Amino acid sequence: MRWVFLLAGLLLGFVGGAGTIIYLQTRTAGGAESGEMAIHFDQKMYYDSDAFVVVSGTLTGPDMAYPNNTYNVSCYQELKQCWSSNVEAIGERQIGRLGPPSEFDIRSWTKNEIVAGYDSPFGCYKTTITISRTSQVLLWVEEPVNQTKPFCKDAKKVIRKMTIEDSPSWKRLHQR
Repeated sequence: MRWVFLLAGLLLGFVGGAGTIIYLQTRTAGGAESGEMAIHFDQKMYYDSDAFVVVSGTLTGPDMAYPNNTYNVSCYQELKQCWSSNVEAIGERQIGRLGPPSEFDIRSWTKNEIVAGYDSPFGCYKTTITISRTSQVLLWVEEPVNQTKPFCKDAKKVIRKMTIEDSPSWKRLHQR
């Protein structure tokens, strides 16, 4: 009689475990997100006036350490500066720290385009931000510099080009 209960218990445990695994796999395949992709950032936003331009959204491109992020780039004509701040999803239900804004000097401001940049004498790359006011596209380019400096010996020697787009979760939401 004990063998019957043992076999029944093993069978019930096996069926329950298999059912749980199947449930979890179909739930994940059906669109439930995990990790940092479970955090939902808003869609891309663009605002343009004579005095300032603001672009917000997810910075996308190759080799992004945290592809689920949100950036805000605000450019002020009178100040001749653009400021950028960002936060990144760094884990499941975890967002990184919001640091101080990065400052970029405006090199050109026309009715069609804004170009701003930051050239650090101590960094291993320079950053140029170009906002096309006609197409409402922001291009973020990082180029290697100071490659002969000892502190840049391990720096990547590639040009990275990124744009601000809708967040990954916003894109998934509107694909359905």
